[in-house]
Amino acid sequence: MVPDLPVISLFSGALGLDLGLEQAGFSVRVALECDKHAAATIRKNRPDLPLIEAKIEDVSTEQILDAAGLRVGEAAVVIGGPSCQSFSTAGLRGSLQDQRGNMFHEFLRVVEEARPRFFCMENVKGILSAAVQHRPLRERGPGYPKLKPEEELGSALKLIVGELARTGYFTVFDVLNAADYGVPQTRERVIFLGSRFGEPVEIPLRTHAADGSNGIKPWITLGQALRGLRQDPTPIYTKLSPKNQRFMKLVPAGGNWRSLPENLHEEALGGAYHSWGGRTGFYRRLSWDAPCPALTTRPDSKATMFCHPSELRPLSVEEYRRIQQFPRDWEFAGSTAKQYVQVGNAVPAGLGRAIGGAIRRTMGKRRRVRGGVVVCADQALLKRLSNRPRTVLNPPRMRKNKGIEAASDWLDSEDRNRTGILDLVVVSAEVEPLPAAGGPNADRGRRARATRTLALLHEAYGSPRPGGRDPLDALVFAILTQLTKGTLLQENFDCLKAGIPTWDEFTRLHLREVRSLITAAGLNGKIARQLRETLRAISARFGSVSLEGLRGMEDEEADRVLQSFPGIGSTTADRIMLYALHRDVLPTDASVRRVAERIGLIDPGLPPTRARATLEAVVKPADRYAFHSNVMAHGRVRCKATRMSCSDCPLRRLCPVSQERSPEITKTQAK
Repeated sequence: MVPDLPVISLFSGALGLDLGLEQAGFSVRVALECDKHAAATIRKNRPDLPLIEAKIEDVSTEQILDAAGLRVGEAAVVIGGPSCQSFSTAGLRGSLQDQRGNMFHEFLRVVEEARPRFFCMENVKGILSAAVQHRPLRERGPGYPKLKPEEELGSALKLIVGELARTGYFTVFDVLNAADYGVPQTRERVIFLGSRFGEPVEIPLRTHAADGSNGIKPWITLGQALRGLRQDPTPIYTKLSPKNQRFMKLVPAGGNWRSLPENLHEEALGGAYHSWGGRTGFYRRLSWDAPCPALTTRPDSKATMFCHPSELRPLSVEEYRRIQQFPRDWEFAGSTAKQYVQVGNAVPAGLGRAIGGAIRRTMGKRRRVRGGVVVCADQALLKRLSNRPRTVLNPPRMRKNKGIEAASDWLDSEDRNRTGILDLVVVSAEVEPLPAAGGPNADRGRRARATRTLALLHEAYGSPRPGGRDPLDALVFAILTQLTKGTLLQENFDCLKAGIPTWDEFTRLHLREVRSLITAAGLNGKIARQLRETLRAISARFGSVSLEGLRGMEDEEADRVLQSFPGIGSTTADRIMLYALHRDVLPTDASVRRVAERIGLIDPGLPPTRARATLEAVVKPADRYAFHSNVMAHGRVRCKATRMSCSDCPLRRLCPVSQERSPEITKTQAK
């Protein structure tokens, strides 16, 4: 039976990315699009697909889920390409200062609230170098004020990476060339893939190469893609202006403005003649023998020209459709110009299919990686991003102060080498298979140390045994610990529970009443909204405020369901699994991690998921409940973060930190 893999589509456009995911086995359950022409295209081709024709900022996540027939946590993937014109290197760049650039916040808002298993966010390559606030080139350099941090190149990526990390998803990104995945177009896009449950989602492996090297297929050329369409008797396209026709008659296949006689360059380019850069799109004629460049939305404009290889016209809408791999019967609504926009802005179906395939393969992997981090899949790309300067200047001929020395002084004052732009990005080498518990790679010395640790803590704190705690109580208790500290937490929890009839009735209380009950129990009132929302999500999932339904689930499914609820991360889910469901997991809370690092059971600085896997490899499943309980107690009583009681520590003989802090005690004990 094929699993149901529902997709929530945002910024849907003409459904290019969606079609690719459908080809990979996913099912689009709802589309959201505010452009009336693109919305009409969706209705023409998918009349049964629920469509929300509105701006995303005007639509709640609850409305989106209702339209899709899904509950929180049930979507397999949320996909979308937040409006990217403000990041593009073509035309004016407004970046995140532009409302269009801010749409990624809305995309992440839906991801955080809908809590899909995965997300896929795509954008133009310009997002990697964009600034939060764009300063025009003419206003940089000698005579102008120093750049503000938000005006530095790459500051937009820094902000985006920070927001992605904050979601708690494991995120990987890279620049993908559609031609590498069987698309007849060298269209580069930045793809961000996120995994809610720490599943190690990876960038899809390419299937094609420019030269067909390493045993994979060569790129598909424009001639191959348009075979059968060359003799189209009634192609639909916009006409070139008489001036553009005059120049294009002189440009051969594969050429551009540089192919014109030199004495015509200035006339052809106009004001752009005095600019700089490649300007490869000016008066461009395509070649049959190479893939098409990234399609633009104005193939008849002199700056973004897509002239047919052998005819004096732009590519037709039908040729655009074939290059973007839309189905043969796909119809586009609106004028010819509006159709060009829809097709030109789409993600090629072949690239979407490759992304969907990568996500499907990830679903079969039984390992987890660190959440809350962003990984660059290409170390060479990460190095280029890290070494990119804070800004670039116009050439001397285009600056007010043309002195090389003045420009150098201004750049030096800016500290031209960026620092901290990508602090939150890690390299892909950190994503490796996790060690199996008790497997051949487990450290025998650490297993012996863990056994000795358990025995010493048993002498100090007793031998705790699993009780019959209700999983819902365990979940509420775990949420309360997130904002409440102190030794009376259990008493506070008991006081709270005594003040309410049932958890079901608790969800129906006004937020003010919830906060009052929580503060009356001596707990932090800031947790009120999150607690109520979590309990409501549980009620929506199971039909009542109860987690008894988890008992019949396998570990992986129960873990996934728990983490689908607001405020429940991997560690909290592990604690509920251990204490209430009696599963053989070992939560790696801050206290457990701190103690384990100090006594040498895990290496310092490991990602949380790797730390957990390492501990599970050295602590027997039957011992994990007692180990976690006693290590937690030890971390609260003696092995605190800043104030350690090493003199009376039961683990002092095992602990290098204790020996370093109190060498005289260790020597005395050794005698």
